[in-house]
Amino acid sequence: MKHILSLLFVFLPILLLGQTIEKSFGIELSPHWGGRRISGGGGVTFTELERQDSLEMGRWGYGFGLVFESRVDRIGFTTGLRYLETGYETLPDNIGGINSGRTFTDVTQARYVSLPFELNFYHDIKEKDRVNFLLGAASHVHMKTKTERTTFFDGEVESMELLPDDPSREYRPVTFSINTGVGFDRKLSETWALKMQAAFQFFLQGNLNASFDQTNRNYYQAGLRITVRRLFL
Repeated sequence: MKHILSLLFVFLPILLLGQTIEKSFGIELSPHWGGRRISGGGGVTFTELERQDSLEMGRWGYGFGLVFESRVDRIGFTTGLRYLETGYETLPDNIGGINSGRTFTDVTQARYVSLPFELNFYHDIKEKDRVNFLLGAASHVHMKTKTERTTFFDGEVESMELLPDDPSREYRPVTFSINTGVGFDRKLSETWALKMQAAFQFFLQGNLNASFDQTNRNYYQAGLRITVRRLFL
């Protein structure tokens, strides 16, 4: 898989640049709803996975980046550099028993720097308007994962703390994802364009290196990608 992705990143841009009819640089903003698919090593029972899954939910996240796009007739590609912040949170859980009045929630935030390569397929509606479909992949370099715990007493915030890193958790340094989406692109002038895409990204590997007795999470994001593009061809 890694070798195939590497070949795509190297050779496809060279081929597609051969007869370019449009190139652009863009600034991108991408709010999303992030979730995760939970799994576990051989030492984690299915009952434990179900219990953990029932205690967690997705959360809002965001990304931004600088991208380069090139188009050749009805096909093109996007690459660049993106920052991604995603994660999940836990539902309220009791501390010291049901009648203690104390509960807590944890919010886990994962940060990545991403290198995408996406193929774009275009259909022109009018001279300035086109729809596009994307299919691609990305590599994600893990920067930081942190968990913040909020403690409540009788429904009011009592304290907030950043939990220390668990030394038994070894985060995967690089993960890969598949990316897809569909969107609308409008040419605002001869030099500027605006693109909006509904996009989905799924991590092919868990956030941790495989471990016998730990749960693992494949992140995914569904959201809107907004790009302001500066055309120069």
